[in-house]
Amino acid sequence: MGVLIVAKIASAQQPVHEEVSVERVEVTLHVTDRRGEPIRGLAASDFRVFVDKRAVSIESLEWVSSGPRVDSTAAESGTKREGVGGAESSAPQAAPGRLIVLLFQWEIAGQKQEGFLRMMRQALDFVDSLEPHDHLAVLTLGARLWLRQDFTEDRGKARSAIRSALAQQQGEGSAGEGQISLAAGLGSGTQRDATTIEKALLAIGRALKPIPGSKSVLFLGWGIGKWRATFENDPQLSAVVYSKDFELARVALSEAQAPVFTLDISGGWHQLEEGLKRLSFETGGSYVPTYLFPEWAMKTIAHSISGHYVLVFRKPDGPKGSHAIRIESPRREAVLLYRQGFED
Repeated sequence: MGVLIVAKIASAQQPVHEEVSVERVEVTLHVTDRRGEPIRGLAASDFRVFVDKRAVSIESLEWVSSGPRVDSTAAESGTKREGVGGAESSAPQAAPGRLIVLLFQWEIAGQKQEGFLRMMRQALDFVDSLEPHDHLAVLTLGARLWLRQDFTEDRGKARSAIRSALAQQQGEGSAGEGQISLAAGLGSGTQRDATTIEKALLAIGRALKPIPGSKSVLFLGWGIGKWRATFENDPQLSAVVYSKDFELARVALSEAQAPVFTLDISGGWHQLEEGLKRLSFETGGSYVPTYLFPEWAMKTIAHSISGHYVLVFRKPDGPKGSHAIRIESPRREAVLLYRQGFED
């Protein structure tokens, strides 16, 4: 009996090491009214989050603008901001201001030149609306991807890069400022190999992923995917088909928390706008045509990205893989823009 007691005591003295891994998912959430104006002052109670149709708890909600971050829910509940895996995040601090990528999809045959030039003027006006600490990068896709200007606060460099977007050569002054740079992930080989819009978006998503901060991609383009007749060239039985790079690009941009806001430079309705809409929707951005009211279109997108919420929820237990996200709000006037899924 005594031996048994000693054994139990010895066992009780053994150190017990338990690891509890609670993974959290961070979502960039743009909330606007029907005019594209951001809705501020919301709390976690204004939203419901579902993962694979299962309700999950919101751990924190923060409002982020081009100025300093303002806690909404985290400060009230005492929740400490943590990274995936439950440990306090040790990631590099995000730079003040926003990180905005301007991507121009140039039509090699020049058929979209009118729309391209129209929105180039709007892009120059957009530069004038930026806050002092915003960083802008400019890229062009023609026969390949070109980094015209790495992230910069210099408005003169940004305007010069936009004006030179038609040139089929590397822009001057492409070096980034400090550690905020796309160049490391967009080397000359990567740019040379990105010969389609899907490959270009994939490269941009991967280059943006390690960069902390508030990110968005303003895509001035004309189409994604290919229109293919499925039966005897009947338009009613045709569809847009996507390459495997489209899905890879969607995942990369979603993981980078870089929603795509598309400004369609085409001169009217066209079949390939479905791909533009799909890319924006699935990454958490929005789609706006520009052929009727280009100035309004640019201002709508500019207002939409002027602020957003960072929503953090605890990932439910279950098998790893692809998971669908759905966010709802009882506010009828609210338009919610967020990535539609995550991978683990």
